Amino acid sequence: MELNTLHVVDGESTGGTLRVAGFHKDGKILGWRDALYTGPVPAGLTLAQLSRVRSRFWTRGKRQAEFAKRDAVLQTHDDYDKIVLWFGRNCVLCQLSLIQVLSWFHEKNAPAARFTWVARHGGELPPQDITRVFASRRPITSAQMRLADRAWRAFRQPSPTGLVRLSKSNPRALPGLRSALVRLLQEYPSTRNGLSRLERQLLRQIEIRGKTKAAYAVGPVLIRESVGDVLLFDMLRNFVKAKHPLLHFAEPFSGRVSSWRFNGSTLALTDTGRQVLRGKADHVAMNGIDRWIGGMHLRGKRVPWRWDERAGSVVGVG
Repeated sequence: MELNTLHVVDGESTGGTLRVAGFHKDGKILGWRDALYTGPVPAGLTLAQLSRVRSRFWTRGKRQAEFAKRDAVLQTHDDYDKIVLWFGRNCVLCQLSLIQVLSWFHEKNAPAARFTWVARHGGELPPQDITRVFASRRPITSAQMRLADRAWRAFRQPSPTGLVRLSKSNPRALPGLRSALVRLLQEYPSTRNGLSRLERQLLRQIEIRGKTKAAYAVGPVLIRESVGDVLLFDMLRNFVKAKHPLLHFAEPFSGRVSSWRFNGSTLALTDTGRQVLRGKADHVAMNGIDRWIGGMHLRGKRVPWRWDERAGSVVGVG
């Protein structure tokens, strides 16, 4: 491994594995821990300004400096000979972090020759395999940096049109980017029933079981998807709290819905939930939505954009 290397990793898990493997001895490990697939990521802000927005989002308005130390380390990038990016290829979270970081360096006119990419999620690997995976890293090209900048700017716009165009252009320069963009677009409410892809998966897990604990509905989805459990549990909470609930407590629950105890509650579909899953009712039209996807804020009972399964794309709706 090179001397004086900055390793930018996709989270604490990967960072911990790299430390056990000794990568911290000849460089620094910087965790890029922000699940950008949820919450506001508006355009027109500097890294510091956006980090304050993201900090307020994750702390429910209590703090705005959660990412200050992270950003301060990034500002010292000129102190390092090499920069290694550890972001998985088949992961929405990793791809969003990758394009954010590369876009920032592109704005700083950092030469691509300083960067390499390990397209694996290091947190899934034992420390003894890390050195082998590190050896498989590939150089970052100028074309990849330009594509990342284009994707990051499109993601932050208050409209999905840029992301739609980019997903249809089959951007091969960054392997995994197109599939990540499509999965992100599938989080727009469906034209069929107002559910996003992840919401539909959660409800189907409960439908299959008849009734089940919230954690058991979330577990199988976590195995398949590169998202955090916080997002999925919040989706279940919203189904319970909705004006026209899609889920109800199948067994008595005396805790607060907002608390961690909700994870152990037993849930079942309501008649409304079954109707929505069958496409006979629309979740957004009945209950409204308040969700950010990048720079697009979806809110209210009528939204201008939806995912159309037949078209395989987000489409405008009247």
